[in-house]
Amino acid sequence: MSHMTKLEGVPDRDDVKPGMAYFAGTGPWDATCGKCVHRGYMVNVYDRWGNVLTVRKTKACVIYKQLTGQVGHVVKPEWKACKYFEPIPPPEHGL
Repeated sequence: MSHMTKLEGVPDRDDVKPGMAYFAGTGPWDATCGKCVHRGYMVNVYDRWGNVLTVRKTKACVIYKQLTGQVGHVVKPEWKACKYFEPIPPPEHGL
């Protein structure tokens, strides 16, 4: 908890989560990171000679990676969403 005055609607250091692209809770009021299309992306796993061994899915934020150029920490699905939140589209019931 910060010792400074908390202003309503203004994020503070308690709202910072490692690996998130922006402050937690700045997205839609009921949204969580687990419902965001930006949580998780594919990365290559290399051996020491630079050969791709496998491809795996991370639980990190793709917007964080685009902004910083680094793979971020795992983003927990229960965290409140940030301003970059985009809902995962419902599955298509196709032909």
